[in-house]
Amino acid sequence: MRERFTTIFIVSNDDRDTKFYTVKTKHVERFRRYSVISLSALSAILVTSLILFFMISSAKNEIGSLNQKIYGLKNDLKLLDSLEIKKKVDNIENNINDINKYLNERGMFKSENSGGPEDAGGMTDVSIYQYYQSKTESILKTIKNVPIGYPHVGEFKSYFGYRANPFSGRGSEFHKGLDIKGNVGDPVKCTAGGTIEKAEYDGGYGKCIVINHGNGLKSVFGHLSEFNVKQGDKVNAGDLIGFVGSTGRSTGPHLHYEIRYKEESINPQYFLNIKNQ
Repeated sequence: MRERFTTIFIVSNDDRDTKFYTVKTKHVERFRRYSVISLSALSAILVTSLILFFMISSAKNEIGSLNQKIYGLKNDLKLLDSLEIKKKVDNIENNINDINKYLNERGMFKSENSGGPEDAGGMTDVSIYQYYQSKTESILKTIKNVPIGYPHVGEFKSYFGYRANPFSGRGSEFHKGLDIKGNVGDPVKCTAGGTIEKAEYDGGYGKCIVINHGNGLKSVFGHLSEFNVKQGDKVNAGDLIGFVGSTGRSTGPHLHYEIRYKEESINPQYFLNIKNQ
């Protein structure tokens, strides 16, 4: 096969002579093919670069928008934390106020310092407020079920401990409670929340009420004239449960008041007033 040649003319726009070159046609076709491929590759690179540029710009804008949203969410979380902490503090303050109010109503002296320990086990943020709220709620629940204060206001007739026999005057006997003078029909109020375990006639106690306060604590009210509660009733401190009388083994109208812990009698006077020493 005869080899083909291609003549290339170079024409000048001035008076210089026209030049021409003769080269093999295959070289011209090869140059043209390479040129097309190179231009195609450059075009693809340019288009790809433009696409990447726009994608990167769009991604940057989206990242900026997300950062703004994250910043906003962090501020929202701080606000929610602040509101939650404020709520916890308010609950703690309310519990402390309830404790002081309850102690004052029961004839107790208000504490000078109701704060907790400085260290709460290293807890921080909302958890420490939850801790103190739980503690104050527990304290409030406990003291509401401890018999404190006076069941009936009157002169003490007989105290806890050994005393002379009030009927014969000979010998001595152990008195398990506190006798408070009164008139028949005077109100008798319970000194803590609990459940009426007994409201019936009981030998020397006469008409007697026993209140179970839980945690081993019970209070006993003897020599009553009438009941204002029945077995199984739920009562709160200050509720009217009965009336002063002289039933049972009694020398006259008065209230016999006992406090028992795990069925052992303890001196009720310790629970009438609690003062800081």
